Amino acid sequence: MAWQPYHSVWFILGFGWIALYLVRMGISPVLGLIMEEFHLSHAAAGALFSVIFYSYSAMQLPAGHLGDRFGRKKILVAGTLLWFFLSLATAAVRSFGMLVVVRFLTGIAHGIYFGNDRPTIIAHTPKEKMGKGQGISFIGLALGFFLSVFLAGLIADAFGNWRWVFVIFSLPSLLASFLIHRYIHEPDREPSGPSETAPHFRRAFTDGNLWLMYITGFVMLYGFWLVATWMPAIYREIGVTDITTGALLSGVLGLMGMAGLLVSSILTDRLALLGYGRKGFVSVCILVWALLMMATGYAVENHPSQILISILFLSSGLFVFGVWPPYYALLSELVPRGLPERLGGALGHGLDQGHHGLLFRGSLPGLGSSRIGGSPSAGDKATPNRPPGWLRAPEPAGYGRMGPQGDLQRAFPGVHTPPPAGPFSPFEMG
Repeated sequence: MAWQPYHSVWFILGFGWIALYLVRMGISPVLGLIMEEFHLSHAAAGALFSVIFYSYSAMQLPAGHLGDRFGRKKILVAGTLLWFFLSLATAAVRSFGMLVVVRFLTGIAHGIYFGNDRPTIIAHTPKEKMGKGQGISFIGLALGFFLSVFLAGLIADAFGNWRWVFVIFSLPSLLASFLIHRYIHEPDREPSGPSETAPHFRRAFTDGNLWLMYITGFVMLYGFWLVATWMPAIYREIGVTDITTGALLSGVLGLMGMAGLLVSSILTDRLALLGYGRKGFVSVCILVWALLMMATGYAVENHPSQILISILFLSSGLFVFGVWPPYYALLSELVPRGLPERLGGALGHGLDQGHHGLLFRGSLPGLGSSRIGGSPSAGDKATPNRPPGWLRAPEPAGYGRMGPQGDLQRAFPGVHTPPPAGPFSPFEMG
């Protein structure tokens, strides 16, 4: 098949997702270094990781309206350029308060992107290829997840400083801004009056089918980000103490997601053409993913085998990523038909209540650890050579702490646990 203009849109916006995830997820492998520098508790670290998603979620609906008013291409260019500067600002902060502010602003820039890239995909993609367009462009998200987690660990190890991660990760954002400006054309905009769109706008808030989709998005995003956020810490708990190795193992989830997105995007369009629809595919992905997560939680609690946990964790990536092509294709079909496509995209994605799941997946486990297992004991107080925090410098395999007495062995029998060190597990929540 000859190269079509919408193919360029898919791949350029996919590259934009790579740039976005480098800046968003690059903080995960170096969170321990940040905690040491600013002397943060578990709850503070979880809140720092989550703050970007508060502003990100809040921008979904406003971002779509900004695109309607000023043009989606202009907003996409401005968003990528903005988080280029904010990534540099992240590397330059000298206080925890400023870091929180910069990450909050970064979430606003990221929210601008998502609120306009999905409607741009919808506007440029033929209906019969909608699932493929959603999936291929989202492959950038999965690849960006892998590269951010893996490369951040390598950069931090090479430079011995977490700030260089954000200096280097800012560069792809600048390139993405240029590519969008140069090669993507502004989607057609159909004029419509307020009286024409208002009833359909209200329906987007009251339609039962859409609310089922919003709730589904909430559940999937919360569960995925809960695991993705804390997986490096879980690997440390079961003996993978090297930062780069733990980051690589966690980041491979993104590579599995690339395969899941590609296969899913092809299957969902074919099944839809055969008359099977998309909701069955969405349901199967959710069910299999839920079973794999239950098995992962049980394995972490009872059988802390690195191989078993890795197999379960990575297999889940096929389904937690694979659900999104049929999900967003179905969501675009459920948006009220009377609503102009440009607003339908904004509603279909801006009103997606699933993004509220992002708000809690970092802060709640961190808060739970601080309340249950994070109160410092006598051996956990700061000293000149031992700063407080939960992800200190790597320690020998099997060393870790769960609870105020450092009782990792209670959760993982057979793991040697000397007096307190290292991280917590988000699964030790009582």
